[in-house]
Amino acid sequence: MFKSLKLQTTIGEGKDKQVELLFEGTKRKIQQITLRNNAVLAAHQAAEPITIQCVAGKGILYLGEQKESVELVPGALFTLEPNLVHAIDALPAVSVLVTRFTDK
Repeated sequence: MFKSLKLQTTIGEGKDKQVELLFEGTKRKIQQITLRNNAVLAAHQAAEPITIQCVAGKGILYLGEQKESVELVPGALFTLEPNLVHAIDALPAVSVLVTRFTDK
């Protein structure tokens, strides 16, 4: 079985922080997070491994306690181990696809 997901590849008007659940299934959850107007996704961590892929715009991904920074540009893909602190700053807008790999 498969499911086609509607992924937004451009950033239009909307809320400064928009989170859309695209899929929730066996062992994975996929969300698209869009930040506008220099919005910030505050530092947090996920209990499971995740991937973050930039699909539109530009931003900075901060990783770890030392806040190592990497650029988010379309096509950039990062894999994060569980419990790694991370945050995102939009420059001025960015949209990322986040896949959470769950036990259930």
